[in-house]
Amino acid sequence: MTQFLRKCGWFLVLLVVLNVLYLALLLCFSPGFKKVYDIAFLKNQKYDLLVLGNSMALDGIDAAYLTKSGIKSYNFAVAGDHVSTSLMLLETYLQNNPKPKMVLIGLSSSIGNSYLNKVPFTNPEVEFFYHPSVLSNITKPPLFNFQWLFVDFLKIIISKDHRNAQLIQGQWKTKKVIADGSHFNPTNLPKLSYNDPYLAQIVALCESKGIQVVLTELPGSASNRNALPFRDTVPLADGRTVVIYNLNNNDTASKILDPSKDWLAADHLNEYGAEKITAYLLNNVLRQE
Repeated sequence: MTQFLRKCGWFLVLLVVLNVLYLALLLCFSPGFKKVYDIAFLKNQKYDLLVLGNSMALDGIDAAYLTKSGIKSYNFAVAGDHVSTSLMLLETYLQNNPKPKMVLIGLSSSIGNSYLNKVPFTNPEVEFFYHPSVLSNITKPPLFNFQWLFVDFLKIIISKDHRNAQLIQGQWKTKKVIADGSHFNPTNLPKLSYNDPYLAQIVALCESKGIQVVLTELPGSASNRNALPFRDTVPLADGRTVVIYNLNNNDTASKILDPSKDWLAADHLNEYGAEKITAYLLNNVLRQE
């Protein structure tokens, strides 16, 4: 019996060591994981503009370009985020840092309703740092909770494109190019809804603190674009109305982006496309607000 308990003890020690080593590897070699760690502990940082959203905003809004243009910015978007997580990230930031002048919300209706999903869901990386729990780490140890990040770790080892990619001021920057060979359907006039209560809460929070909010639909691949107007006023869940700037309008996106050079994957911009979209936003939206 004593020998059995001793073996169990050593097994538990081994599990703890393996999980701690895995976390250390992620912090060193998983830029997205390290980013969430960094933003969770930001204190007394002053930015003019924060970017919220999921992976489309993470790839597509160039905070460094905005900063060089005179708007000190940080891209808070996290891959896989739901808008409820964006609200929590913003609330936490405002508790520990001076308020920004502007919040830019990058919407991703071109790839469906994941960001504005009617059923909220959490992001495991964000929950790990923002709501640490011993019980959660026991029931869902990092080796299992973040197993998909091991694939990203392998990509960094194997792929030169991944090794050369960088997180700069929160934006995922890569020179990788995968051309968009899809084609626009001119009859694509989707009925988009912005009736998500968490989106309304972000807008209300910003208005209560005197923070300007800009909402923009980010461009997808040609097959996922629409013919809706570039500028439209839409209702939110709480009855207030906001302006949506639709960069997923095909005429607009086609004038800005080169399908052979500006994409890293379907619906996700590389650093060349991100700089073009950010420059367009700066000149046609941010400086006009």
